[in-house]
Formats: sequence, C-alpha cells, structure tokens
Amino acid sequence: MQTSSVDPPRLLPETVDRRLYRAIHGLPHSPLGDRYVTTLSDLGEGLGWVAAGVALAWLDGGRGRRAGAATTVAALGTTYLVQRMIKPVFRRRRPWVDRDVVVVGLRTADASFPSGHSASSFAAATTLATFYPKASPLVFALATGVGVSRVHLGHHFPSDVVAGGLLGIATGTLVSWLVRRT
Repeated sequence: MQTSSVDPPRLLPETVDRRLYRAIHGLPHSPLGDRYVTTLSDLGEGLGWVAAGVALAWLDGGRGRRAGAATTVAALGTTYLVQRMIKPVFRRRRPWVDRDVVVVGLRTADASFPSGHSASSFAAATTLATFYPKASPLVFALATGVGVSRVHLGHHFPSDVVAGGLLGIATGTLVSWLVRRT
C-alpha cells in the first residue's frame, strides 16, 4: 500500500524576504561565476575597502590621506560594531540552517542579522562618496554588489543586507562628518 506525501498547511504566507532570497539565490551557479561572486563578497568584508583607503592615502596627498583614514576607520569600525555588538543581540539563523540550500564558501556559525559585509561596504562607500562625490555611483554599485553577492552565495537574507547597508550608511556618515570636522 502506498501513502501519498502531503505537505503540511502553511500557517503564515511566505514573506517577501524569503521570496527575494529564493529569487536571488536561485540565479544560476557555476564554478567560474561563483568564484567571481565570492571574490566580490570577500573584498567587501573590510580588507578590500582598507586597501582602497591605503591606495588613496598614497596617491592623493592630504585629501587622500583623510579619505583613506576615514574609509579604513568606517569599514573596520562598522565590522567590529556589527560582529561584536549587534549580531549577538539578534542571533538570527543563517538561511541555510535547517534547510537544504546551496552555500558557496564556508558555513559560518555566527548570526545572520545584519550582514557585516554589507555594513562595512556601505560604510566605506559612504565615506568615499563624501570625499569623492563623482565616485559615488561606482562605490555604491560595488557596495550593492557585495550585498547581493551575500544573498546569492547563500549566507544572508535580503533583509540582513538591507539592514547592514543602512547601518553602514549611518556609520560612514558619522565617520565622514567627524573626519571633515577636524
């Protein structure tokens, strides 16, 4: 005798966050494509932005040194704030926990909310845009790419990325204001 498999009824409708996650994460994965997306994601962790800050300090005199220092402080300070102070409060599970989801890269054990990569990237982008307004489209496109990469690789929900981006814009604005004020 065969029994049919019946899905249990959904108590709540699927959230927009989960639908967006499925749409972005469901984009095609290939070894080469995932390598490029992983590189973009890794650069957004903070060290890529620090390298950009060091390059500016070296290439553009006094303004470059101020912009480079502000970018470095914004990226690393925001990373510290997210990892040590905010994530432990929220402790949101990663999208792959208790689900059959493809994850590209290491499955980290820390909390998902907010995205530290996105926060760091938007903090650095905001700071750079303050000192170099013409570079705004480029740096914010890179920061957005980092955020989308975190969803595509399976590490974050879109709301994690949005919250990280907003937090990064706030800290980047504060750091820029403090550096320009002195």
